[in-house]
Amino acid sequence: MVISISGKHVSVTDEMKQYAEKKIRSIIEEKHKINKTIIVLEVEKNRHIAEFIIHGKNINFEADYESFDMYESIDVAVTKIERQLEKYFDKKQNHHKTGKHNKLKIVSDETENDDLDVEVEIELELEES
Repeated sequence: MVISISGKHVSVTDEMKQYAEKKIRSIIEEKHKINKTIIVLEVEKNRHIAEFIIHGKNINFEADYESFDMYESIDVAVTKIERQLEKYFDKKQNHHKTGKHNKLKIVSDETENDDLDVEVEIELELEES
C-alpha cells in the first residue's frame, strides 16, 4: 500500500507526516482492497486543511476538514474517512454462504437404559445478517 503525503503552502514536518500516517494506517491496514492513500496538508492564512483521498479496487473516497490546528484537522478528516469506509464495508455482502440450515445431533447418555440409544436431529435456522 502506498501512502503519499504532500503539503500546499506549508512545509510538512516529519512529526506531521508520522502523525497523519499513523492515524490513517490504523484504519486501512486490514482493508485489503485499498491500494493508494493520498494525504494533502494545506495552510491558507489561519486555516489548516487536511484532505485524505483513498483509492482502491472500485473504491474512491475523499474526506477533508479545516480548522485552526493541523492536528485537529487530521483527526477529524481521519474520523470522516473511517466512517465512509465502515459504511462501505458493512454494506458488502458475503455471497459465499455455507447454507441456511445447520444440523445439530443430540445424543442422550442416559444411564438408566443402556440398551436404548436415542439420536435426535434438530434443524436450526440461522439468521443471516
